[in-house]
Amino acid sequence: MEQVQEPQMTLEQIEAHIKSANLEQFNQPHAQAQDLSAQLQKVCQIYKVIKPILQAVLSFPLIPSSIKNAIKTFVNVMNTICP
Repeated sequence: MEQVQEPQMTLEQIEAHIKSANLEQFNQPHAQAQDLSAQLQKVCQIYKVIKPILQAVLSFPLIPSSIKNAIKTFVNVMNTICP
């Protein structure tokens, strides 16, 4: 599986990205009553919001390589599920 290197966002850009997302919509009680397709769509929407945070964590030098590898694996899987 080939990885596409995405540009690194600054912390300010990440914060603006998160603030622009309406995450409160995912905390509504009706979220549990949806079918699998609708739930997967919400997972992908949330993933796309937090993806820059995961990518930023990968740039921290004090994060152990085992944790970085786990994050990279998660990101690769989620990129496949949520193109």
